Amino acid sequence: MPSTDKKEKSGTKNIAQEIIGYLIAVICAVILAVLIRVFILEPFIVPTPSMEPTLMVGDKVIINKLSYRFGPVKRGDIIAFRSPLEEGKDLVKRAIGIEGDRITLTSEGELYVNDEKIEEDYLQPSQDITYINQVIDVGRDEIFVMGDNRNNSFDSRFFGTISGEDVFGEMLVVYWPPSRW
Repeated sequence: MPSTDKKEKSGTKNIAQEIIGYLIAVICAVILAVLIRVFILEPFIVPTPSMEPTLMVGDKVIINKLSYRFGPVKRGDIIAFRSPLEEGKDLVKRAIGIEGDRITLTSEGELYVNDEKIEEDYLQPSQDITYINQVIDVGRDEIFVMGDNRNNSFDSRFFGTISGEDVFGEMLVVYWPPSRW
């Protein structure tokens, strides 16, 4: 009879070890997922039509949080940043001007960066864009952002440049819906 007790204890011990192994694997997976989300990649849902047609309302995108730890924001990048007006709200817009740039907007809907007219092939051709005549000098560690849906975007034309410190990543890819891949 003692041999049966040993087998039962051994079987119970193996089950306990297996459960502990699974728990450790699950805990490691959760920790890894949290670390990836906090420091590397973050999912984001596009809340407004301000970036149409590039990004549509409800598109689910991945923000690369490492992008600007190794290099600066470049003109044309689609960036994620903290709203300068609403605490806790994040926005996604296109970087139009970077530190040292002079942005000129004309009432004819033209955009100049450093006195060079910018052709923006990502805008909908049917948009009839009009701006208020403005000249904006982008300061040190600042970025001038605009939505691609210019007539329906609350951006730097209204709230001014954003601080580079408020930028937390670059739009990497649309992952949902699949039709937007």
